[in-house]
Amino acid sequence: MNKEEKNSNKCPICGRPSHKESKYCIFHAIVEEKTEEEFIEALKEYIQEIKEEDKDYDFERFIFIGDMIFEEDLKINIFKNTNFKGATFEGEANFNKINFKGDTNFGEVTFKGDTNFWEVIFYGCAYFNKINFKGDTNFEEVTFKGDTTFWEVIFYGCAYFNKINFKGYTTFGKANFVESAYFKEVNFKGDVSFEKATFKGYADFEKATFKGGTEFEKAIFKGDADFEAATFERGADFKEVTFKGDGGFEKVTFKGYAAFRKTIFKGYVEFEKAIFVENADFKAATFEVGVDFEKATFKGYTDFEKVTFKGGTEFEEVTFKGNVDFDGAIFGKYADFLGTTFEGDANFKVKSFIKYVIFKKIRVSPGKKLYLKVANDDVNIYFERAYLENVYLDIDLVEGIFIDFTDALLKNTKMKRDQIENHILQEEERGFSEAKQVYLLLKNNFHSIGRYNDESWAFKKEKDMERLSYSFYSFKKDLAKKKKRKIFPILKWMHTKDFKKWIISAFSNMIYGYGERPWNVVRTAIVIVFMFTLLFSLIGIGNPEIIELTGTVIHQTSKNIVDLASKGLLKNNVIRNFPDSLYFSLVTFTTLGYGDFRPLEGWGRILAGSEAFIGAFMMALFVYTFARRTGGR
Repeated sequence: MNKEEKNSNKCPICGRPSHKESKYCIFHAIVEEKTEEEFIEALKEYIQEIKEEDKDYDFERFIFIGDMIFEEDLKINIFKNTNFKGATFEGEANFNKINFKGDTNFGEVTFKGDTNFWEVIFYGCAYFNKINFKGDTNFEEVTFKGDTTFWEVIFYGCAYFNKINFKGYTTFGKANFVESAYFKEVNFKGDVSFEKATFKGYADFEKATFKGGTEFEKAIFKGDADFEAATFERGADFKEVTFKGDGGFEKVTFKGYAAFRKTIFKGYVEFEKAIFVENADFKAATFEVGVDFEKATFKGYTDFEKVTFKGGTEFEEVTFKGNVDFDGAIFGKYADFLGTTFEGDANFKVKSFIKYVIFKKIRVSPGKKLYLKVANDDVNIYFERAYLENVYLDIDLVEGIFIDFTDALLKNTKMKRDQIENHILQEEERGFSEAKQVYLLLKNNFHSIGRYNDESWAFKKEKDMERLSYSFYSFKKDLAKKKKRKIFPILKWMHTKDFKKWIISAFSNMIYGYGERPWNVVRTAIVIVFMFTLLFSLIGIGNPEIIELTGTVIHQTSKNIVDLASKGLLKNNVIRNFPDSLYFSLVTFTTLGYGDFRPLEGWGRILAGSEAFIGAFMMALFVYTFARRTGGR
């Protein structure tokens, strides 16, 4: 210090005497202009002066050389109203277990070595704005009782903030974490902001607690980000954040509003068992690889409008207690909602599904609406074993989309035939036995909601599928499945019970459409009447006033004058006999029997009896079918 006193020059920064040949004092002189021993000795004297005069600790723009361990080397346990603004630490800086009372300013400081603040307590506001931490930084188990700012800080090494208590407002706005950042079990009691922060390495927020509002808007995570088991007690704002690595939000609890609007997830993301207590906003977010929401719970309104899922999407066993909206969403691969529960309305008016969508075992609460509209084709939608009782199922599909309702609980499910017609997967895949069971479910459901025309359609389709299940095609398919080869397989089929069943079923379909087509009965009756007309025209008919001539059957006129030209019915003369034969066939079919005509002996009587029997049966069949179709149910 004697050499400094002799130097008449003053430090342009603080006014202290210049150190040796430097124009700055020993505290502001550059490293090359002072020794570590000289600097430590001067620093001790300066700190002693502060303690004696009870001054604030002012280290503004000091250049600290060597490793600085304040508690051990300088015997400092408490800093009061401390100012390190613009200071430079050339070596390690160790502030472990020191108490900073009053406000503390580390703004624009450069730490060239590792920095340690382990178990430090900041009683007032702490300012770390625009700092460069070039080594590793340790703030583990620190307590910040006032507001804390790390605005535009650069952490070149690893940053450790594990188990910290931030009791006031905290900001890491525009902070840059070049290596890994650890905030494990950190406790933010006030609002916290990481707006526009950049995490280039791994970011660990596992079990962190955010008790105030949390803002990560426009932050960038270039490495993996882990928020597993973290708790956000108020709003969490992740709008327009970019996750370039994998994202882990397993078991996270969002007690307030959760905003992921326009967020981009470039890696795989997990929200497994996450809980969203309030509304969740994922509008226009992008998941480029895949996302897993398995067993997550959404208690408020959930918005996935215009979200892009480019990879696989897992929503297995998720619970949506409020309404959920996927309007305009794009699913680039599969979408799996296995076992998901919808307690509110669900809107799946999506822009596109690719490959397949799984709604197996889903549960929709009674009285709620599931709206499904898909604009693209070549998609299979599986409702296998879905619980859809007392649900409004509104489906709007384009051609080429097929649905599987295998073993679904459809009862009082509000839906329409035209929504699903030509969209049953099993029918498209020619699994006729399975398709029959699906149409049986649909038939029973349409009956339960009083849509009897739709029930009739479903029953007819059920019987059609049953007939096709007995067909030669199904027989060949079964042989191929069993890897059996047969010579002349059609002959083998014709010797099976399925062939007989197919004949009976095909006949029933043709005659009366399994009781659903009364006009089939009418058409069949007309064919039968005309067929018997031709037969009667060939063999002839007579009446009580017939005069038998050899080879000729003639009628007498009312004047008992025989008119062979106009009234003669010649055997085997179809054209001349046809009108009266048609009349006789019609009254025979309807069993009216006026008696003005009668069949000739032999084949005529056999034909007449047969037609009368068939006619009685067909009329009864028509009455049954007509009654069934017009309200018999």
